[in-house]
Amino acid sequence: MDEFIRQLKGQQEGLNKLTVDDFLKNRDEYLKHGRSAEGSAAQKRFREQALQDRIENNIENGMSPKKAKLEAEEWMKDKAALHDPDQIAGGFGDNVTGMGDKRINSSLGSQWKTRIDDLDKNVREAAEKMTEAERKSTYLNVELYP
Repeated sequence: MDEFIRQLKGQQEGLNKLTVDDFLKNRDEYLKHGRSAEGSAAQKRFREQALQDRIENNIENGMSPKKAKLEAEEWMKDKAALHDPDQIAGGFGDNVTGMGDKRINSSLGSQWKTRIDDLDKNVREAAEKMTEAERKSTYLNVELYP
């Protein structure tokens, strides 16, 4: 449960770093085109760097290079590069924030499909009452609960 809470908190913190304008632009882009190619490329780069960092850390802790690589590859099997927030939730495709348990990330990602509509609707309704300057300077204030 700790990993679930950690990833959920990351989603919440990521949402609250978005301006209303960022959220709307990113959501519109996602609705029009789905996941961005930049997002997949950013995740691939992040995963490669995380693997290399893990290998180097293992070697620094006394493992042979061969064993360090094997351990890092095994560790990586159940990891996902995380977007905070996910692109479906208005996040930037190229903003990869860390690594986390792949199953939990998939679970959180699939939950957005049934929950994003209310958030999207509320942000759009609030945005209609804002000036452009306000949309660009007002940050989301979202609380996510397990």
